[in-house]
Amino acid sequence: MMENRLSIEEQLKKEGFFVSTTAGYSMWPMLRNRRDRVIIRAYAENETPKINDLALYHRSDGKYVLHRILWVKPTHCIARGDNTFFLEKVKYKTILGRVTEFYRNDKHHTTDSFLYRLYVWAWRILFPARFVCHACKMIFHKLLSRAKRLVKKIIKKK
Repeated sequence: MMENRLSIEEQLKKEGFFVSTTAGYSMWPMLRNRRDRVIIRAYAENETPKINDLALYHRSDGKYVLHRILWVKPTHCIARGDNTFFLEKVKYKTILGRVTEFYRNDKHHTTDSFLYRLYVWAWRILFPARFVCHACKMIFHKLLSRAKRLVKKIIKKK
């Protein structure tokens, strides 16, 4: 018997919510790859995304992405994953819904709880320091890679 599965958009339209296990590392440490579950709810008819919403949107390349909204503009919003360092312009028509609840280690959390809001505030405040640490790490690895190549080159000459 063939199973009739709904797309994410159809599920959100029909039921008003969608439950999924997360995939990827862009929202680490809050959401872990293939370990945590999210409940995504469709925005209400006249509701618009807000700053700090964890929005699910559909990219033009066909991928579904779950990132945090950082700024809201008249025609689009700007989003970024908690574990990424680039900004992404997201058109409102591509946003499907937002995370309202999630399960981590089978423990239920809501996005309107005090601890969640504290996490979001702290993670956003710490972004400049995280960015500098990330840049230093990238420079260190680049220098290390060049040093290894230089050592290999010197050893070959002998």
